[in-house]
Formats: sequence, structure tokens, C-alpha cells
Amino acid sequence: MRSIILLPRIIMLFGLILISGTMILNAQQDQVNGNLIQFSDNGGWCWYQDERAVVDMTGGKLIVGSVENGAGVGGSPRQGDIAAILHDLETGMSERFLLKDALTSFGGGDDHNAPAFLIRPDGKVVTCYAGHNNDFTTYYRIYNGETWGEEQTFNWNSNIPGGSNFRTTYSNLFYLSSEGLTYNIARSDERSPNMMVSEDLGETWSYGGLLTQPDVTIGYVNGYFKYWSNGIDRVDFICTKHHPRDFNTSIYHGYIQNGQTFLSNGTQMDTDISDQTAPNPDEYTLVFAANTILNEMTLTRAWDHDVQRYADGTIAALIKARINDTASPSNNPNHAFLYSRYDGQMWTTSYLSKAGKKLYWSEQDYTGLGALDPNDPNTIYISTPLDPRDDADLEVHEIFKGVTSDNGATWSWALITENSTRDNMRPIVPDWDGDNTALLWWRGTYSTAQIFDAAIVGLIEHDSETFSLKSYVDASLSNTTISDGSPLTTTGPDGDRGPGDDQWHERSGYGNGGSVLASAEIDGEDAPKLKTTIPLTDAGMYDVWVNFWANPDYDWRIQAGLSEDGMQLFRHMACQQVEDGDHETSLELSGGGNTYLYQAYLGRVQVSGSEDVDVFIDDIAIETGTEDNFIGDEVRTWYDGVSYASVDIVNAVPPTVPATTPNTFLLSQNYPNPFNPATTIPYSLGERGLVQLAVYDQLGREVALLVNEVKDPGAYFASFDASNLASGVYLYQIHTKNQSDIKKMILIK
Repeated sequence: MRSIILLPRIIMLFGLILISGTMILNAQQDQVNGNLIQFSDNGGWCWYQDERAVVDMTGGKLIVGSVENGAGVGGSPRQGDIAAILHDLETGMSERFLLKDALTSFGGGDDHNAPAFLIRPDGKVVTCYAGHNNDFTTYYRIYNGETWGEEQTFNWNSNIPGGSNFRTTYSNLFYLSSEGLTYNIARSDERSPNMMVSEDLGETWSYGGLLTQPDVTIGYVNGYFKYWSNGIDRVDFICTKHHPRDFNTSIYHGYIQNGQTFLSNGTQMDTDISDQTAPNPDEYTLVFAANTILNEMTLTRAWDHDVQRYADGTIAALIKARINDTASPSNNPNHAFLYSRYDGQMWTTSYLSKAGKKLYWSEQDYTGLGALDPNDPNTIYISTPLDPRDDADLEVHEIFKGVTSDNGATWSWALITENSTRDNMRPIVPDWDGDNTALLWWRGTYSTAQIFDAAIVGLIEHDSETFSLKSYVDASLSNTTISDGSPLTTTGPDGDRGPGDDQWHERSGYGNGGSVLASAEIDGEDAPKLKTTIPLTDAGMYDVWVNFWANPDYDWRIQAGLSEDGMQLFRHMACQQVEDGDHETSLELSGGGNTYLYQAYLGRVQVSGSEDVDVFIDDIAIETGTEDNFIGDEVRTWYDGVSYASVDIVNAVPPTVPATTPNTFLLSQNYPNPFNPATTIPYSLGERGLVQLAVYDQLGREVALLVNEVKDPGAYFASFDASNLASGVYLYQIHTKNQSDIKKMILIK
């Protein structure tokens, strides 16, 4: 199975900085193991909405949702904006769509208001979002591949028999093809999870029932739930009974199937989920019990972070608990990450690492969170300020990748982010496939759930791609003009700060090539937009970055893009530093005054031959948290140049045997994928018996039966010809007497 791979690199540990004539050493900061992509310059999310990001394989987009905040870029006009970011997987560029603007938003910039998304069987996307206990309404829209439809509403109070006695929060969207139903699960009536269902893929909705029975005698709400679905016939959930600040919470597991609920072992619990009677949360299977002792620590007040069910039936859960906080609950306890796994018979839990203390004063149990890899049960990601390898204090939250080879008993850890100047928190990994992985998180300053200055960032890795070393093009008057093509006139060149005159200043003695283009060094300025032209001599595909200088203690920024209407605002906090060994030639990476060379990823271009590519750059000296307050120095721009690297697509070789040990059960990914019109499906069997391998469309209709016979143990291949089918996502499922598995494939004609 595929997961984020840490890219080989030479880490530059120290930069030589000359200050007041004295040579000192400064550690490099804001390092990332991979190519950091900024998806949005302002945004964040809670963790009880799923899915917060989805991969639209047919449309070639990664869709990411977030709530924007007035403490971030753009200031108060963006307070409470609910956005969908559409990241084009071919061009590497992102487009922002406003689902609900600040003028009509609810509850301000509260991260609980983030949207959830679902890719429908017909390729359209439905999104649902709700306020944080603001009203009785779930809002929804449908994306047809080009535009988002009008916002529509579902009122829980008027649709629940007898009305709702609690306002709505959260959205969790799932489609079950075996039922032809779309579900949205939200916290509503009785402060518990309630369901709304749709028979027409989210166009219209009706009330779908109460998932668990409430206990109104304790605390604020009745349980917190995380969900996972296979998209066919099952929705798994893990839950608490209450909020951990109100109760010494344990974790429980159950699942929904055929309109009923079950324990982990398949014992039936609720015979009809559509009514308003249901089991209590603590009647489901106990995953982790409060007061459990692990690693000589008593672990209490657990909270659920993530859950996944894998192809072999294994279920994994990522949990947080307080450490040694039993006799007199603390207002600022230590926390631990825990990993629980169900093997088909029992749940076991292992200690992962310390998770730090609370994020802010009023929430004792808020931590950096973590995510399970949906395509690999042996890979997880966590956000922690304490190094899981030795408990060293990192001062900020960093993202770590954990890998296990013994079903979760022990883990090895590697840094995704290093020496960061801002927190990296709340990672998510949307479901994709075994050859591609997206790891997303948000990076910035988190004051409360309603006040944060953060950007949505992440890594996208494709097994099929290889990259050359980067080439650097210095920005100079010979290749840089005003954006309309007219000549650029600067003040300078000299080694001093430029005047506050709304002009670019060529500051010599700094950067690569002997000078940088600077603005807003003394006063707030609005210098004209620039265009740097870079020559690409060979046909092919190229990734492109802009390079600028920043002091990590300041909020430096630059606006850049591959087109004038596709520019993003980049700040040092959402970018990574350029590192030694990244380029064909050596670059200056550090300079006077604790400044470093940063890079911001702009996207991907395809050229058919010798061709020039334009990169657009602008200063943006506006104080963070304001709409138009221009200031100098701390938001200065020092623009140095452009980097590019060629991208090669590796032509994968079809496997000669399935990727498994012979005589074990495994359904492998089809090859090729995407395909047109034929593909091969490898699989292997561990015992003799009847085997059925069928292909279904996303409505659950069988379109081909490829295998239906008794077979001996061993490795096999099944061929599938889709000449008579339309483009889209299809599912293929294998059944034996004791096991089954299902995977997705894409037909593109």
C-alpha cells in the first residue's frame, strides 16, 4: 500500500549569518519533507466533519473545505466565509469558491462550521455544512463539474417528528449504493447524532432517524462521533458518550448496515435506524476503556480522532486521552495519542506518543489531532509538539508520519515538517488509491476555535512521477517587466532600504544574482504587478516555484501565479525554505538579519517545444487581520527569482503476479488505471472454493460478472473489457466463502 514517501535530500542544518560584523550560526527553519502546496491562504477546520476533503478522480480535482477567519488574510470581510477549494490535479493550481459568505454566515469564523463533501455516483459533488449550535439548519449545494448550484436548506426542527430540541452542528456525508441512499449525519435533536437521507443523490432530503439514545443528565452534548463508509453497504462509527471535559469518557464502536446497527462482531443492536429510538453509545462495542494503564500511565477522558475499515476487515481507530489525570482533573492536562485495532475478534490498543497540553485556555482536550491513511492500515500521521521518538519539546506542533510492521504494537516515526515557526495541525488524508496520496493540514496560529490565522497546506505524492533537480532563473531587469509588458523602472540599485514610493527597489548585495526586487521596506507600498519570463527549451511538463526572502519572525509575503487571474498570496508561514541540494547549482539560502530563501509552489505547465513561460509577481503589504491596512518592514517583499523542474511520468510495468505472497487472499488494484477500454484485475486466493468477481457501477448495478467458478489457491488475473460502458468510476468486488474485498477503477474514454 502507498503512503507519503519522505524525499531524499541534503538538509542544510546551519546558515552563515552576518550581523553587526559577527559571523554566527542560525538553524534553518520551516522545512518540509516533500513539495509543500498552499491550497488556501486563510482557512481551518474542526474534526467532526467528514469528508473534509475528497478526490474527484473523474474530474481530476482535489476538493478541500474550510472556514475562513477574520484574524487571517483579508481581515473581517472573510470572517466566517465557508469555502470549497478546487485543486486541479493536472495543473497543480487551486480555485476558491465561496459556499457561504461572511455577510450571510453563521457564528463567525468558527472552525466547527466547515463543510463535508461527497462524490456522487454521477460524478457531481454534494456538500453540506451547518453552524455551531446557531440554528436548526443544514445547508447544502451541488457541484456539476463546472459551477456550484444555489444554496438550499434542510430544517431539522420542521422535519423531525415533534421538532428538534437542540440546534445543529457538523455534517458527515455518505452514499450507500446497496440502498441507493445518501446519508448526512449531524448533531441535532436530543444533542445526539441524527440522520437526514436522500433518495435522489442529495437533491432533496427527509429525516432519517436518531442514531444513538441521549443521556441528558450529564454535560453539554451526548457523544462525539467519527465515521467511515465503504460507499457500498456499511458506515462504521466510533464514539464517546459525552464531552471529555464533562465525563471520564471511553470509546465505543458500531456500524450501520441495511438500515440497522451492529456491534463490531456483527451482533444486531438497532433493528430500524429510521425511528427515534436507539441504543445508548456505551451499549456498542468497547474499544478503549477509561482508566486503562499503558506504558505505566493511567489514561482517561478519551476522545476520538479518526476511524477506518480496511479491505481485509481490519478496523483502526486513532484516539487521544489524558495522562495520569484521575484524582483531581487538571485544567491543563498532558495528553497521549493511542492506536486501536480490531482484528475481527477483539480490539487492542497501543500507546503512540505524547500529544502535548491543551491548545487554549477553555478547551482542556483540544490537541493537534491525527489521521489514519485510508489506503494503508500501517501508516498514520499525527500533529504533536513533543517528538514521539524521544519526547523532546519541539515548541510548535509538527507533523509526523508513523509506520508499523507489527499491527500497531510499535511504530517508527519520521518528520514531515521540521523546525517550523508556526503550528502544523489537524492532518487529514482523503481516500484516493494505492498509487497516489494527499496529506493535508492547516498551518498557523490557533488562539481559539473562533480566532485563528492559518493557511491550508499539504503534500501530493504520485508514485508514477519523477523529478529533475530544479533550475533557477534570477529575476532581473532583463527578464522582468511590468505585468502588461512595459519596462520595469526601479529605484536603486543600492544596498539601502527603498523609499516608500509605491515602486520596486533593486536592493544590491543580497540574494542570488547579486540583488533582489524589494518593496514595503520602510512604509506600506503598493508596487506594480510584475511579470518574469522564463525560457523552457525542451518539450515536457514542468513544476514551477517562486523564490523570495523572509525573516521567519516577520509576516513577509508575496503574491504570485502562472496567470494574472490565478495568483495566490504566499506568506513565509505557509511556505518552505529552499534547501541545499534542491537545485542544479548552489544558491544563497541565508542572508543578513536572519533571512532565508523561501519557495512557493505555483503549479504545473505543459510545453510542446521551446517556449517561454510567464510568472506573475506582486507585493501585498497589507497587515494580517485587516482588509487594506498597508504597513512596511514586517510585510516587506524581497523577490529573488523563479525555479522549475521537469516532471517525468513513469510508465508502470504490469505485474506478472499479484503484489502478495502466493496462496493468500488479496484483491489488487487493476492495471492500467485509469483505463480505456480494457484492464486487468490481479487477485490471489488462500483456499479452494467458489469465487465470484463482479464489476458494478456507482449505483450498485452489476455491469459484468468476470469470475464465477471454483478455484484452487494461487494467483490469478481477470480481464475486463468496458468497450460498451460510459466513462466514470466503477467498483469491482470479489467474494469467497469467508472473505470479500472491493476496489475502485476509472474508465476514461
